[in-house]
Amino acid sequence: MKGYNYLEFPPGTNIWKKSARLLALNFERLGVLGGYFLVTYIALSKAFSYQFTASKAIFAGIMIVAAIYSILPAPSNPNSMVFMEVFFRGPKVVMSQSLRSTLRTDPIEEED
Repeated sequence: MKGYNYLEFPPGTNIWKKSARLLALNFERLGVLGGYFLVTYIALSKAFSYQFTASKAIFAGIMIVAAIYSILPAPSNPNSMVFMEVFFRGPKVVMSQSLRSTLRTDPIEEED
């Protein structure tokens, strides 16, 4: 994608790739939400007692907020999720010599 001009054609306007309609929930986002649900369910059933306590409610609330934040679009790549950028981009870049320069961030537009 060398020579791609973001000023004339902003990213994310590819008409051939249609996004999901309902809350932008595609299978990737549903998989991440399912993973959070599974981890939360296992943690609540194993780590906490059988009684519903305030600590159980606080933990469930924190996990719900974390799951919602994880499926938001990533600031560096609108077609990716925050979850993928946090957990997969770093190790992938460290392992691949050709992707090392992608960790550096440069502004698209020059500052005044």
